[in-house]
Amino acid sequence: MKRILLVASLFFVSLVISPAVMADIGIEYEERDTCKILPHTYEVNITNLQESRNIFRVRVPRGFSRWVTVSDSILRISPGDQETIYLDVSAPRGVELGDYNINMTVMTEDEPRVAENFELCFIVLRDYSMEVDDFYIDSDEYSPGETIKATVDVKNDGTKDFDDGIFRIEMMKDGTAIEESSTEFNLETGKRKVIDTSIVLDKLQKPGDYEIRYEVMGAGHTVMKGSERFNIIEVKDYTVEETSDGRYITRTTIIDVKNSGNVVHSEAIERSAGIFMSFLTTPEDAEVYRDGLSEVYRWNVELEPGESTQLRYQVSYWPIYILLVLLAVILFQIQMYIKAPVVKKKVERSEISDDKRVLTVSLYVTNRLFGKAKNVILEDSAPSVTRVLDEFDTLEPSIERKDDETILRWKLSDIEPGDSRVIHYKVKVLVESVDELIFPEASVRGSVDGRTFERSSSKVRIGV
Repeated sequence: MKRILLVASLFFVSLVISPAVMADIGIEYEERDTCKILPHTYEVNITNLQESRNIFRVRVPRGFSRWVTVSDSILRISPGDQETIYLDVSAPRGVELGDYNINMTVMTEDEPRVAENFELCFIVLRDYSMEVDDFYIDSDEYSPGETIKATVDVKNDGTKDFDDGIFRIEMMKDGTAIEESSTEFNLETGKRKVIDTSIVLDKLQKPGDYEIRYEVMGAGHTVMKGSERFNIIEVKDYTVEETSDGRYITRTTIIDVKNSGNVVHSEAIERSAGIFMSFLTTPEDAEVYRDGLSEVYRWNVELEPGESTQLRYQVSYWPIYILLVLLAVILFQIQMYIKAPVVKKKVERSEISDDKRVLTVSLYVTNRLFGKAKNVILEDSAPSVTRVLDEFDTLEPSIERKDDETILRWKLSDIEPGDSRVIHYKVKVLVESVDELIFPEASVRGSVDGRTFERSSSKVRIGV
């Protein structure tokens, strides 16, 4: 009787303890209680429900070792954490059609009794079967804008035709999908064909290492998948075009810079102007520095692939026109001055008189070499403290006496280019207390080439 009670007690304890031990591992997967058609990949989440970190092992039954591929057969999981494994299940050749079940086990390394079983149910349909071989891309190096062509060889070695075959590729960069392409195909029983699809690279595709992932599907299942790596080369392609508009008043020059390559382009673009033209040039947003007798304008350009920018500078010519007009006026005045006759005045004591207070005034009129002077009139004046003596060795003038001065005028008629006239007259100083006299300017006027002129001499100071 005691023996029976002991056995019953142990059986009851085992019923109570076993669920607690089994509950130390949590297993979750969506395919529970459903049967999948092979080939199929199962995603299984394993949670450590123990209070310590442990190592977990996934065990496949011996009879199904060729059926199942485990992504991670050994897992190190901390308390409360979860890890995911993937079970790729495919039927070996030669197995019978039908339903199958695999009783998988997850156990701990420290305590093998801490284990959890889960069951996978799947169906083997040998009617659909496809061999996939010889996937390749046409190059391992591409330039931006080129086309990546991918091909794969497929053969239907089953007993049914595939009418929904798909060959799909994805272009990946650092684990991120950039572009994809796919081709649908039919494959009759016993037939083999080469399937291709392609991806056109962007013209600005950045250089570096990339990956092509491929997948061949049939009858709603993945038959084969894999990947191939390739490289996109670095292309430096930039253009600098310069255009100008305007011509006479202002000229605006536009420099168009465009980066058509697939890498960042940095460049210093310079234009220079001579020391004179620099005063007329206005650059926009440029660094300016002096280089010898030139002024240099520099733009530091940095463009991302596909970017463009415009640089501008303007040359204003209107200051030149103003300067030319002023210069023309000055030259014209100089020309007119050179063409018109000039007059010089000289006063000195008379050498032919005993009276020391008699002075001789000499007027020298000289015509230049560039034109005939017509209707020339010479005019001079004597101070009021003097008296003009009626002694004229040359041409006699008309005399006009005023209170403050005496005005003398001579009509010299025409004077040929290069000729000159000399006029003398005498004056007597009337006031003895005067020590110094100032004789006013003499003037000559007339016309040269239809234009009137008038020139004056300088004043003359003389001691009496």
